[in-house]
Amino acid sequence: MRSEKPLSRVPTTVALAAALALAGCDGGTGPDDRDTVSGEDAEAIAGFVSNVDFASVGVATLTTTSGTRTYGRTVSCPAGGSVSVSGSGETSRDDATRILSTKWTNTQTHAACAITHTRGDKTVTAVIDGSVTGSGTASWQLPEKRGDLPTLLSWTGTRAGSTTTTVGDRKSTCEVNLTQTWNSATKMFTISGVMCGRQVNITRGWGGRGG
Repeated sequence: MRSEKPLSRVPTTVALAAALALAGCDGGTGPDDRDTVSGEDAEAIAGFVSNVDFASVGVATLTTTSGTRTYGRTVSCPAGGSVSVSGSGETSRDDATRILSTKWTNTQTHAACAITHTRGDKTVTAVIDGSVTGSGTASWQLPEKRGDLPTLLSWTGTRAGSTTTTVGDRKSTCEVNLTQTWNSATKMFTISGVMCGRQVNITRGWGGRGG
């Protein structure tokens, strides 16, 4: 299990939107064609897919009031290509407790979406094509003072589908079957399940980085 520093608060909607373009990028460019999807590659892709889900749902939820909504957004991926997210959800707000609760379904469509990460002493580029669908529930507590950050209380999301993933000059059909949950005590996400035939189990702060 990989662990990273906790994040104590959900970022602002501006940071959430930026995360769609930045999440999953560990820096650098250039493929490594030594083999097909490794365990490290699978963890990087699983983290990126989960970050996109969190960012898109967070933006849609925290910028709306109670009720149903649809949303759609297309952004550039960290190392080229794009990812589009379209979905719908239902949100309710308890004014007494300032708790915002939501449930959603959505689809991520990756078009030559490239991310990079480090494998040993090499920088690896993975290129993702295809669509995965997801659903989940979450809740935030809104701040008492304007300008303060909302607090993420709960998150459970699932994501499933199949993508075509290219690492170096090797192309693989990748099964995606992931669950992401939030631990409000440790302020950490856990991402577990199957990515590209590899079992993944990652513990991380939002965006894969400490806050």
